[in-house]
Amino acid sequence: MNILLADDDQDIRRSLSNFLKKLGHKVMAVSDGADALQEFHGQEFDVMITDLRMPVVGGLKLLHQIKHVEQSTVEVIIITGHGDMDSAIEALRCGARDYLKKPIDVRELAVILDRIEAYNRLRNNYTRLKAEVQERVKREDFIRREARRLRAAYLKEVGLDRICVYSEAMRQVMSLAEKYSGDRTIPVLIEGETGTGKELLARYIHCYNEGKNITPFVAIDCGAISPNLFEGELFGHERGAYTGATSTGRLGKIEAANGGTLFLDEIGEMPQGLQVKLLRVLEEHKVTHLGGVKEIPVDFRLISATNKALQAETEIQRFRPDLFYRINAGMIRIPPLRERREDILPLAMRFARRASARRGKTFLRFTGNAEAFLAAYPWPGNVRQLKNCIERILLLTPSGEVTLRDLSFLKTP
Repeated sequence: MNILLADDDQDIRRSLSNFLKKLGHKVMAVSDGADALQEFHGQEFDVMITDLRMPVVGGLKLLHQIKHVEQSTVEVIIITGHGDMDSAIEALRCGARDYLKKPIDVRELAVILDRIEAYNRLRNNYTRLKAEVQERVKREDFIRREARRLRAAYLKEVGLDRICVYSEAMRQVMSLAEKYSGDRTIPVLIEGETGTGKELLARYIHCYNEGKNITPFVAIDCGAISPNLFEGELFGHERGAYTGATSTGRLGKIEAANGGTLFLDEIGEMPQGLQVKLLRVLEEHKVTHLGGVKEIPVDFRLISATNKALQAETEIQRFRPDLFYRINAGMIRIPPLRERREDILPLAMRFARRASARRGKTFLRFTGNAEAFLAAYPWPGNVRQLKNCIERILLLTPSGEVTLRDLSFLKTP
């Protein structure tokens, strides 16, 4: 250790210095507290050994300066005569580590220094570990903030930042979605008219309990694919499995969704032959490529959507009952906009503000007549129609105020 020794007795300074150096310590010896302060400011010390009585600056004053003014962690050992015991006790109260009575027992001094050295090691390890923990916490905080930023960007990219809930009906829908999101093994069926936001709700279910993870969300529109190509699209195919198949084979949508979510939009349009194969995948959690024999394990959440009443479709044998009961363990019906009219004006206002902001404009208001018309209109195309309507109006209306005349292009169905 690096030790600062202050004593006005030259013999004590010499003998203590020699003893401390034999113990392996570095020693700076001075004859007064003022010199000790000067040396203290010039370099780092681990321990200070000081006499109580010195001619210019005594030990108590030196201790007070170091511990209370300088706020130093250096350990201080007081040297005191028999008549200075009260002062020695006062020194302990002021922050001294220990005291030694003259004549000094060097063995006792060695024990005190060993204890200080062990304590300093513990303190330094604690300080180092504390700094490492703080740095790790900062790093983890940064990672969490970055994860939140990336998640927010992802949600914005897929449109989930546009989800707004104003009515009790939609609050119930979102509550169900959040409950179903907690268990990936529950297939969810979303029923609702065109334009109600079924895919948006499916993405919400997929993302709600994702945390820091971003797993695949694979969507397929069952009504937009030719029946001849549907099987290869859904299950994948081996090389040359059929005329027009790729020469390298192809991964199917089910396999691509492994670990994440497969969203089958308009599942009521799926050919019945494929409904049987999909049911087998859901029961066995394995998929086989078209033209292949190998069974590939898959683990995915299934969310389906339809604008049809699938129960009625099963009764007229347009949809397999066994598949229907397999995919509707979690059922959500999104009510059309005309059944939740309290959503119309808040949504219209939100769409108007966003459309105006994109064009560098300021949206002012809907007039009273315009609001009344919007709230009463049946909106057969639901939220999608409302959004497109507002986009059109704001494109053609420079004033930022929407009147009833601006809505004249809307005809009652």
